[in-house]
This record gives sequence, C-alpha cells and structure tokens, in this order.
Amino acid sequence: MGFIRNEFGEQTIAKPPNAPIIGWALLGAASMMALEEKNREALSAASKACLMVWAALELANGDSVFRTAMGGITLGWLARRE
Repeated sequence: MGFIRNEFGEQTIAKPPNAPIIGWALLGAASMMALEEKNREALSAASKACLMVWAALELANGDSVFRTAMGGITLGWLARRE
C-alpha cells in the first residue's frame, strides 16, 4: 500500500464526491449569497459541519495514507480556525 494507493493498488487521491463534500460546497456557496447575516452564519456553520464530518470519515476510514492525512490536516485546520 503506497501513499496514494489503497490495498488493491488503486489510486485514491481523486474519488467521486461524497455527500459531506457536496454539502460543504453547496452550503458554502449559499452562505456567500445569503442576504441576511443570521442566514449567512447558519449556512456557514452547516458548511463547516459537513467539512468536519468528511474529514472525520477520512481520518477514520481513508482509502490511502494520503486521504487519511488530508482528513487529519483538515480537522486540524478547522480546529485552528475556531
């Protein structure tokens, strides 16, 4: 198993988007377009929660060392931002 390959030898850097990443992107875009501050804050918080879920899933079940590292780095980055 290499840095970017899983136990079957498949490259795992780029995988089809999953639900938390889609939620992060859509909610993040919606938060930028929200007109009221309370809506902007709620959408932004939901977007960050989706990214946190994705990162935790990758950290726990990443297909390769690269994806596991990306999950850990993302969680660290999110924790530092707060």
